[in-house]
Amino acid sequence: MRRGDLVALTGGTGFVGSHVADALLAAGYRVRALARRPQDPGWLKDASAEIVPGDVRKPESLDALVAGAAAIVHVAGKTSARNEAEYMAANAAGPANVVAAVRKSAPDAHVVLVSSQAAGGPSQNGAPVSAADPPRPVSSYGRSKLAGEEAVRKEPGLAFTILRPSAVYGPRETAVRDLFVAASRGFAPVLAGGTPRIQMVYVDDAARAVLGALDRGGRGETFFVAHPEVLTYRGIAEMLATLPSRRPRLVPIPAVAIRAAGSLAGVLSTFGKGPPVFSAEKANELLQSAWLCDVSDTQVALGQPFRTDFAAGARLTWEWYLEHGWISDRGGKIRVTGDTK
Repeated sequence: MRRGDLVALTGGTGFVGSHVADALLAAGYRVRALARRPQDPGWLKDASAEIVPGDVRKPESLDALVAGAAAIVHVAGKTSARNEAEYMAANAAGPANVVAAVRKSAPDAHVVLVSSQAAGGPSQNGAPVSAADPPRPVSSYGRSKLAGEEAVRKEPGLAFTILRPSAVYGPRETAVRDLFVAASRGFAPVLAGGTPRIQMVYVDDAARAVLGALDRGGRGETFFVAHPEVLTYRGIAEMLATLPSRRPRLVPIPAVAIRAAGSLAGVLSTFGKGPPVFSAEKANELLQSAWLCDVSDTQVALGQPFRTDFAAGARLTWEWYLEHGWISDRGGKIRVTGDTK
């Protein structure tokens, strides 16, 4: 890859994808981004990316995206759905459609698939999972992400890299944000007794891993994307408790309550229009004893992308939320419009 080359991007209007777009543009690449609603391209509104209409679930819309591209970075996917079929339609069929378009319109392009740690599954006996280990996903989401990986791997002669991010957090994020919101309102949840262990990755570090993959080229490799720091749920709560000007209380949330909340949310979602943000499967993923992965090879191969530990990343995230009015430091309501006045 050379600076000035064209990179086609899916998922660029969302959280992780928009940061990838920013990193690509800052590095000197040209970016062509897919958008289901090009008139409202989300976080790409003020970026210098070319916006093309389309949807990864609609193969006919992808040729215009990938034509002439030196690389395709596929970030788009579903993180919540009503059932496994919906996950598969986005997270398995989506990559397959992108690969088919690449084969037709950009056969020499390097495909970077942003998958998920969920495809590899949680730790067995507390040991970090490596990319060489047999995948053991424990949810519909994880199985759909693994199916998306297989759609890329099975294509003969395709130059590709697969990245498996852990829990991603940072500016613009709206899921892990709930923990920051809780801290801003006076309590920091200590989930499941505080003992489960996890690795996280600050979004700029995840975007840096994508740049590293492009620099390395497509060699048919798979890398986990996570800061090597191992956190406990209690450690996360304690760190969040240092951020507000008024120190919040640590509030235990037992595993049984988390499972009950997941089940209830799933039931209630049957009466709603959209998929559940939380569910019994999400609760099961959350309550695994350890989500650990080996990133030593990633650090070496992709240029040491993981530079932001949780203390630094949490502070940067907190400050961004405050600046944009997404949280209040003194327990006020979230201003969903971003109006800080």
